[in-house]
Amino acid sequence: MSSNIVEVLASMLKEFTKQNDMRSPGQVPGAPTMFDAYSVPDISIKKYFCRLEKYFYCSDECYVYSLILIDRLINRNPKLYLSSRNVHRLLCAAIVVSVKLRDDNYYSNKYYSSVAGIRLVELNYLEMQFLLLVDFNLYVGYSEFCRYVTEIMNRYGPIHGRCVQYIQRYDEDMDDEEEEEEEEYEEDMDGDIVMTSTE
Repeated sequence: MSSNIVEVLASMLKEFTKQNDMRSPGQVPGAPTMFDAYSVPDISIKKYFCRLEKYFYCSDECYVYSLILIDRLINRNPKLYLSSRNVHRLLCAAIVVSVKLRDDNYYSNKYYSSVAGIRLVELNYLEMQFLLLVDFNLYVGYSEFCRYVTEIMNRYGPIHGRCVQYIQRYDEDMDDEEEEEEEEYEEDMDGDIVMTSTE
C-alpha cells in the first residue's frame, strides 16, 4: 500500500490554519513575519504539499521531521502562528531543513526554490531564519518521532508507509524493555533482602 503521509499531514496543517484564520484580529498574536505572504497563495496547502513531495524526493520520515520542527518553532515563538499566509513558506523551509538533516541524498536550494515557487535568495533567507527561530535545536529522538506519529494517527487516522514500521518497532522495543524490567524486578525479589535495624 502506497504512503499517504502527505495527505494526512496536509489535512493536519489545513485544520490548524483554518482555526487560526477564523480568529479575530484582536485574538491573533504578533505581527506578520518573514514567512507571511502579501496575500494567500492560490494553491491549496494539500496541492502544494503534494507538489513538494513529487519533486523534492524526500523520505516519509523527512515530512514528519518537518512538522515536528514547525511545532517546535511555534512553541519557541508564541507570537508566530500558522495561517494561510505563512503555512506554505514555513512548510517549504521546514522540509528543506529536514531533508538535509534526515536524508542521505538531497538537492541544492536552487532546485528546491524552483519547485517551491520561491526565489533562491528568499529560500536561503527563510531557511536561515527557520534555524534561528528554533535556535538550531534540530535533534529529533526516536521516541519523540514515534510519539508524534502515534498522535497523528490517533487524531487523523491511519498512516500507510515507512513511518508505521517505526511505530511497530517502537512498540516491540517498549514491550521488550518492560519484560526486561519485570525480569530484573523478579530477580531482585528472589534475592536475599537484608534489613538493618536502627535500634
